[in-house]
Formats: sequence, structure tokens, C-alpha cells
Amino acid sequence: MLTDYDMTKKIILNGIELSLPKYNASAVTIFDYLEDVVSNLENELGKDDGSFQISINMDFSTNKPLHYKIHSNNGSTKKGTKDRVAKALTRTNPENLNRVSGSVKVNLLVEDR
Repeated sequence: MLTDYDMTKKIILNGIELSLPKYNASAVTIFDYLEDVVSNLENELGKDDGSFQISINMDFSTNKPLHYKIHSNNGSTKKGTKDRVAKALTRTNPENLNRVSGSVKVNLLVEDR
């Protein structure tokens, strides 16, 4: 029997904007982190969330926790869906991000498979 959360999602990184002091290995660390975020989103979101577009603005500061804001691109993303996106972000282990400083904006397109 399928539950609401057995429906898989296809997450498309529809744009990534990095604002870092200079290009270095921290960009690779951020891309690894984003890959983990996508995996957690695919596991966290269910059929009730439907298809949607969001932007996530993330600020990384050395030795500080990740700070993020979630914006609905079309204004129709449900609060519960945004809460599940936030949960997926907090579940993603930012173990190597404590040495990264900068901002990242990610546009995501989420579709039912």
C-alpha cells in the first residue's frame, strides 16, 4: 500500500547563484551540500505537495549555523510544503560548511514523477 510519502519527486536545480569572496574549494563543498538537500527533499516531499517552484536563499558564515529563507516563486506553495522543505534543509548535514562564507540562491523546480 502506498502512503502520501511514497510518491517520488523529481527535483531540478533550475538556477544556482553563488556569491563567495573568491572561488576556491568551498564552491565544491556547497555543491555537495546542495546534492544532499535535493536527496532529502525527494525523501521528505509527498504527493500532497504537488508540483511547485521555490527559491532558497542561504547565507553561510564561518563558524555560524546556516541561515536560510524560502520563497515561493508563484505564491501558491502551501505552508506545509514550505515546512517540509525547511525540515529537509535542517536534516541535511552541513558538516563541512563551518569554513564557508558567502551566499547561495537556488531555484528549484519540484515535479511529481
